[in-house]
Amino acid sequence: MRVLPFFFFLLIAISGVGQSKTYVGFKAGAQINSAYMIHTIFNFRANNTFKSGLNSGFVVKHFPKKRNTFFNTGIQGGINFMQRGWVQTFKGTNLPNYSVTMNYLEFPIEGIGYFGNRTKYFIGGGFFAEYLVSSSKDDDPSDLTNIDFATYVEDRDRRGGYGARFSGGVWRDFSFGTLQLEGFFTYSFSNFIDAGDLSNDQLPDVSNLWSFGVSVGYFVSFGKLKMVE
Repeated sequence: MRVLPFFFFLLIAISGVGQSKTYVGFKAGAQINSAYMIHTIFNFRANNTFKSGLNSGFVVKHFPKKRNTFFNTGIQGGINFMQRGWVQTFKGTNLPNYSVTMNYLEFPIEGIGYFGNRTKYFIGGGFFAEYLVSSSKDDDPSDLTNIDFATYVEDRDRRGGYGARFSGGVWRDFSFGTLQLEGFFTYSFSNFIDAGDLSNDQLPDVSNLWSFGVSVGYFVSFGKLKMVE
């Protein structure tokens, strides 16, 4: 964790003396989330639907050089707060919907490509690590007869995770700073439920969280991109 601030400030220092440019700023937005939970051997599939959440974060974008081409590249990373979760419905029963909220710190790193002059359009892709800082959930259903149900249990399940992140959007430079609109999709490759071995038919051995959202950001920049051949 202590390495991250040093890395960010190093990028800023490099931007000040070279041909590169670094953007530093904050973003915030909203997202929809859900959880994909199945068992690969037994007939287990939770009927999960969407749950809304919030996101915010500190972001660094670094662009080492600008070449005389239509499409240029850079890298971005940061620290995000992600409010994930899901809602499970129980069709054919009188049970109320079951809601779970899981609050994560996310540490993404992405390669990005962009085009444009003052207004720049970008796409990005990369990976993230995450750590669960808190969670909340409804009381478990009163009757689970013939129902595929699973939820996060603090003493049993995993706090850490990892996955892939894809993004796209637009940013524009103004005299007072830079404004950005971003859309993103994240999918966790790690299973947040620790199901043990495959012989356990009461828990899913695949339990992945995903999110699709938008954010608005404000940045200040350091350095100036210079055209190179």
